[in-house]
Amino acid sequence: MKKGVFIVIDGIGGTGKSTQLELLKGHLPSDTVFTHEPGGAPRAEKIRAILKEGDGQAVDPLADFFLFWAARAEHVATRIRPALSEGKIVVSDRFDSSTYAMQVIGEQKEDLESFFWECRKATLEGATPDCYIILDADASITEKRRAKRVPYEDRFDDRNAEYQARIREGYKEFAKKVGGSVIDAGRTPKEVDADIVNYIQRFIEK
Repeated sequence: MKKGVFIVIDGIGGTGKSTQLELLKGHLPSDTVFTHEPGGAPRAEKIRAILKEGDGQAVDPLADFFLFWAARAEHVATRIRPALSEGKIVVSDRFDSSTYAMQVIGEQKEDLESFFWECRKATLEGATPDCYIILDADASITEKRRAKRVPYEDRFDDRNAEYQARIREGYKEFAKKVGGSVIDAGRTPKEVDADIVNYIQRFIEK
């Protein structure tokens, strides 16, 4: 059986991930599994509700770090790994790239980096993404796009400009470490879509 392909599309809020994921559906087979994080599986969705909303009080970054990995372990075990074993293409809206950018770099917890890679190795065995696409755009663009979502449904989008700048750099740093592609998302959706399709084609055609 042909090996499945695991694609991740990620990036700071306001880079147009949702738009690009919808466009991508028109380029991939009908049995492609489109999923998201946090969540993507029944128990993981319960953790998603906790992570997205918070409780209106300060949240310990370490608690977030563990919650994301717990949700991801369930997501990988019950949805991603089985789909890949069936030879399907899996596309995830956010993945461990977000944890690296937000909880490690964004929260300035670089002391967690070695632990991040250990968690990654233990959790993703047999389901490591083949392809990471990081959408990137200037703050002047992403801030305007996020402003249209007020009130925010995601507490991370409501963080200050300094935090957003750190996670933007965190995404690009992660891409360098794993060999992902950083795509300029400040252009028209059609232009960004063309670059994404061109990049993922090499993984799908293997």
